Amino acid sequence: MQNTSSTEIVPNSPRSNAASLNANAFLSCGNAYVRGLEKSDLPSLASWINDHDVTRLLFTGHRPALTERLVEQWEQEWRSQSDFVFAVCMKEDDRFVGTTGLYNVNGIMRTAEFRIFLGDKTIWGRGVGTSATRMMVFYGFEKLNLNRVWLGVNAENVGGVKAYERARFVREGVLRQEQYRNFRYYDVVRMSMLRSEYEGFRENYLMQDPQG
Repeated sequence: MQNTSSTEIVPNSPRSNAASLNANAFLSCGNAYVRGLEKSDLPSLASWINDHDVTRLLFTGHRPALTERLVEQWEQEWRSQSDFVFAVCMKEDDRFVGTTGLYNVNGIMRTAEFRIFLGDKTIWGRGVGTSATRMMVFYGFEKLNLNRVWLGVNAENVGGVKAYERARFVREGVLRQEQYRNFRYYDVVRMSMLRSEYEGFRENYLMQDPQG
């Protein structure tokens, strides 16, 4: 997301009971797992969206993020039949570190757009992006019966491109000067994966080393 009650929003706090770790995991891969995005996640999400270091090469961050506005978006996505949004968490301590999901799911074309937003800078470079990508690929093909998952990434986001390549996405082409950020235009790399490609390496897909 940049993604139901009227209760007060309280930021996440570490869980003290080690036995409860990963209790809400929906899918897991590597050192991360995904669960449903909760209302209590939104204050952290707002702070990350407002951090220029986090959004410098992303499509989001062009306007200030307010928790109240994120609540509205969260409620819309919670009801949506075409957007499937998840929270990305660390297995080691259940820490919420970002969001991911499949958006604009088309049941006729069987396509969806993959998105990911990792705001916790302390986990960058640890393979979390690749793990989250693999979980969404698995979810799209195995749970939603999609035929194609695609994404767009800033051409200068080298780490992001490498993560998608490790997850077995294929480059389709370049959209020239597609994105405006930082007082300039950037090219965007379009990548995708087809069901036929996924089926060629689906066995143990979630068990592979996200940094390998």
